[in-house]
Amino acid sequence: MKTILVFLEHDENGISDLSLQALALARTLGGGVEALVTGEGLEAHARTALEHGAMQVWTVEHPALRVYLAGPTARAVAQVVKEREAGLVLFPSSTVGNDLAPLVAGLLDAACLVECDGVEAAGDTWRLRRTEFDAQARAVYEPLGGPVLATLKDGVAVAAGVGEDSAGIVTALAADPGPAAGEVLRREVARKTVNLKDARIIVGGGAGVGSQEAFTQLEKLAAKLGGEIGATRASVDAGWVSAERQIGQTGVTVRPDLYIAVGISGAVQHLVGIRDAKTVVSINSDPSAPIFRVSHYRVVGDLNAVVPKLIQLLG
Repeated sequence: MKTILVFLEHDENGISDLSLQALALARTLGGGVEALVTGEGLEAHARTALEHGAMQVWTVEHPALRVYLAGPTARAVAQVVKEREAGLVLFPSSTVGNDLAPLVAGLLDAACLVECDGVEAAGDTWRLRRTEFDAQARAVYEPLGGPVLATLKDGVAVAAGVGEDSAGIVTALAADPGPAAGEVLRREVARKTVNLKDARIIVGGGAGVGSQEAFTQLEKLAAKLGGEIGATRASVDAGWVSAERQIGQTGVTVRPDLYIAVGISGAVQHLVGIRDAKTVVSINSDPSAPIFRVSHYRVVGDLNAVVPKLIQLLG
């Protein structure tokens, strides 16, 4: 089986969780897993990759790769893929990953599929799975030839570390990223303040909550339970909560022990983000709300009456 190479996206917060999920998935496919990280000052990122199971970490340091620019990064990555004769190259399904993978594929004349939610070996090639048509259909692609490039969606694996005693090694490679078509004059990256992925209890609010003020009741409930606040895209777009709390197809995928859905109708775009929740409790005034079809416990009622009562009962 040919080499599996994982491109690791990083910023001031470190290696992205999506990249570490891709690395975790690659480890399940058999064989040695290699990781590639580009930029400057890569020692800490390489160490993180080793701690998450990479057997070989390739680093490419160059001033042109200090911040992400599509052209230089794609050329550098393509050179490494060629040199390593990688059969499968995995990217995070992020803004950067979905931008970069097709560019690298174009340079290599290779197959590429974005937004995959699964990969498996299929003889000498790979099967790539993806949900389509608003998650109403599942498609399976089997590329002809190689290399095969794919971006992986949030939730494909758990980004679990394997410890600091990894036997992997770090090797620097030289690559020529070529000239840049532009220059980044200013870049700001917000520090993470919310970690929904590790939250054991989440209280999620949807459009039915009605206002930013009403979300304070959800915050009180979450505080009583020792949990976090989550939200649907509609709540985020309305400005009631920050984007880092968005759960679903365009947000994060969560795996809490308890998910309390308040005023959430149950659109499929949100449901894909909570499919791994162990217990789902839904509060909705509409007895036919789609969210009830995936709920373990259902409360039909006005959230403005139900939520305060729960807070009172919790003391």
